[in-house]
Amino acid sequence: MATLGGTDFKLRSSTNNDPYAVLEFTATVAYTAGQMVARNDIVGVIVNTVAIGGTAVLVYKAAKIVVPCATVTTGNIAELAEGCKVYFQSIHGNVSDKSGGVLCGIVTTAPSSGDTEIEIHLDGMLKIVA
Repeated sequence: MATLGGTDFKLRSSTNNDPYAVLEFTATVAYTAGQMVARNDIVGVIVNTVAIGGTAVLVYKAAKIVVPCATVTTGNIAELAEGCKVYFQSIHGNVSDKSGGVLCGIVTTAPSSGDTEIEIHLDGMLKIVA
């Protein structure tokens, strides 16, 4: 199993105490650590930068992880407060407060205006149970 790491991979959970889950698969495209993607019915964050044919590691459950988000503005900051739902928008490769994407977690730390990353509780299996 690959180890958790990577320059842009921002897991905030303790891997000893907080639940997290990973899926390993053969990459059919190149991935960059920290990239948010959908893999069939789950959503997660790529742990390792990997070339085509390499083993990609996708974290799809984490108590706290920083992910890319739509730019936070005064118009959407209230919808991104602690406890608010976030949705993965595959076209942009990030989360936002707008439904129409795949529900994938809740905000754990409120962002500031101008932020392009947000800390969430990631549950990338919500599409399966929704």
